[in-house]
Amino acid sequence: MPKIVSENEKQRIKGLMFEKGVDLIRQKGIKKVTVEDITKAAGIGKGSFYLYYDSKEELLYDIVKRCETNMFNRIEALKGENIDKREKAIKAAKEIYLAPDSIILYVSPTDLENLLHRLPSEIYEKENEKAKDYFKRTSEIFEIDETVCDVNVLSQLMDALSFVASNSNSFYSEGRQKALDILVTAIAEYIAGEDS
Repeated sequence: MPKIVSENEKQRIKGLMFEKGVDLIRQKGIKKVTVEDITKAAGIGKGSFYLYYDSKEELLYDIVKRCETNMFNRIEALKGENIDKREKAIKAAKEIYLAPDSIILYVSPTDLENLLHRLPSEIYEKENEKAKDYFKRTSEIFEIDETVCDVNVLSQLMDALSFVASNSNSFYSEGRQKALDILVTAIAEYIAGEDS
């Protein structure tokens, strides 16, 4: 006879799968996480995974979206702070790349694109629309003047920040934090129009 699981227990297990999934993404990268890794870490049978998610991609998408929403909410909260544009940009960059719960360093744009292609097409389309909205909202929060701040340059600067932040080679660890601080400050000054 199959084990009957209460709604509370289902939510607890789903939360545990989420938590362990985040840990696994940080340890292995999103491409290398398997259903077996998740179920083993969560202490459930491999077949039980499918009681909670239809696929590994669905769980990974849930993780990415929840982490993204949490991060964006924190960034949006900066809108209400009485600080200048440069300071907002510094705080935002630190939230995006350096916050302890950020997974952005472990999920490249290519990884996300590949994940979205494995999900139903309506999710892919919805995400493209949401990305446009996020960019628009972020531009408003930081009062980005596109006549002063070229978004293509900003994108390259953010890629450089992502590269340095994700380089965990212990040989360079002493210089890593200093490099991150320099990049965050430079990006903030560029957004604020102070690089002229």
